[in-house]
Amino acid sequence: MRRRRRAAAVLAVTVFAALCVAPSGALAQAKKSKGGTKAVPAKPATTWTYTRALGTPTLAYGIEARDDFQITFSCQPDAGLLRVISLIGSRSLRPGDGAAIRLRNGKAHFEVAGTAFSTETRKQIDVAGTTKFDAALFNLFQQGETVILEVPGQRRSLTLNNAKAAAEAFEKACARTKPSN
Repeated sequence: MRRRRRAAAVLAVTVFAALCVAPSGALAQAKKSKGGTKAVPAKPATTWTYTRALGTPTLAYGIEARDDFQITFSCQPDAGLLRVISLIGSRSLRPGDGAAIRLRNGKAHFEVAGTAFSTETRKQIDVAGTTKFDAALFNLFQQGETVILEVPGQRRSLTLNNAKAAAEAFEKACARTKPSN
């Protein structure tokens, strides 16, 4: 009997602590049930973000708070290069295989030749590639509601709800310095 009370008390304290540190909106999403109120954690927002990490302009789509991104673009303005990393996994590749990263939105499309890779922390196979900076990438962000991201064996729809400002800041930072020939 004591064990049950102690377990119930520990559970109650744990739930209370979780509610106190829950992200904003989690309590607002609490659902009523016959047994009382049940807290449902808020789903973290998947967004487009522009950062300048270590001096490198980067545009990423995913959950920033978790470092859980589905695609990232980074540029080296002085060299005129654009690096694209798809982090949605691939069902048909092995590390080292060549693969294309394809993005499309209506008639606008962008493709980068890449190489499949895996890491110790991420067991899935992802794809990364580098190409010359091409302003055609930004046509993807001008219209529509989604961009389709494709790699061999995987396809994902990325919302454009908040992409425009982040994409414009990224384009401006990448186009700032042109490579010298």
